[in-house]
Amino acid sequence: MLTTSRLIIYSPSSQDFNELYQLQSNPEVMRFIGNGIRTEEEVLQGLEKAIGHQKKHGFSLGSVFKKDGLEFVGRAGLIYKNYDDSQPEIEVAYALLPKYWKQGYAVELALSLINWAHTSLFISNIIGIVNPENLKSKKVLENTGMNFFRMDQYGDKNVEIWTSPPLT
Repeated sequence: MLTTSRLIIYSPSSQDFNELYQLQSNPEVMRFIGNGIRTEEEVLQGLEKAIGHQKKHGFSLGSVFKKDGLEFVGRAGLIYKNYDDSQPEIEVAYALLPKYWKQGYAVELALSLINWAHTSLFISNIIGIVNPENLKSKKVLENTGMNFFRMDQYGDKNVEIWTSPPLT
């Protein structure tokens, strides 16, 4: 569990399936994420991956709730790129329900996760992966101090890789 001033990120749990399905079946949310909206089976598979990643590494994508009232906001966390720990890149990721957009939550989450990665997990560099057309998410990464690093492929899509300033 990680807390910010307004939010709580809980470790991934099968109890959050309904909320995660609501998030990942929303076309607005998934417009720039992976291959778009997910089926129930895909959400379940992703949740199982996240739970396994948490058990193995001590960090993963978790469910995000507001501190006051515990309303589901979205999903955020740190994962090895593509859940592949045979390569060194660790990604900060976030996806929020549209009613929580434009309230500073994405920046708050990303900054807290990057800080936690640096100070508690001793991870020197964090990446962000973003669709080049997702201007709002690019602005979030920019507001965390991340900078464009390179173009890459994510499945069959071109993506931008952004990187956090390394620990000094």
